Amino acid sequence: MGPHTPDGSAVELYELTQAHGEDELINAAIDPGSSILELGCGTGRITRPLVAVGHHVVAVDESAEMIARITGTETIRATIGDLRLERRFDVVLMMSFLINVADDAERLRLLRTCAHHVRPGGAVLLQQEIPGTRHAPATMEREHSTMVISEVEDLPDGVQAATLTHTIDGRSWSQRIVTKNLSEDALDAQLAEAGLRRAGYLTPDRMWVRAQPV
Repeated sequence: MGPHTPDGSAVELYELTQAHGEDELINAAIDPGSSILELGCGTGRITRPLVAVGHHVVAVDESAEMIARITGTETIRATIGDLRLERRFDVVLMMSFLINVADDAERLRLLRTCAHHVRPGGAVLLQQEIPGTRHAPATMEREHSTMVISEVEDLPDGVQAATLTHTIDGRSWSQRIVTKNLSEDALDAQLAEAGLRRAGYLTPDRMWVRAQPV
């Protein structure tokens, strides 16, 4: 029910989902008052707390319904791969496992957008899936919400499909997603092709990658 984005994401689900410490992790990893280009901002789950602590965020999403929920900062409706602003930012942020898109050419387009918009000496922060963590049946529970992973299908070339069902306060949304986990070498190769290099990780599980322009 309700509006959905072109990739099938339910806008109402994103509007109800809260930050779970991602904003604090990002804030601790960057300078105070940073200029941030947030790619794939959704309804502003992370945008709002970053703005609240003093960062200057430009929030980008291809869904008009998503960015209509964001106030108090600049928003741009655009697909990430096509975005080319005449501005550079201290930080380019791309979360929600967008780096794990199954199509290698599309992933390169995303990374080139990141590289185009980060200033010299700036940082690109990427959130990636941890290989081997998606299996079925599996249930992940948080206060007031549950996510169930089902119908996992392993496809050629490391691609995996799965159905995710989110339940918040008794309301449920299901979505079929297709992703590809990257080895460290494969990630490094695509970063290099986009004009970036891996500069480290923000977390021991390597979910959060810091890259810098070459």
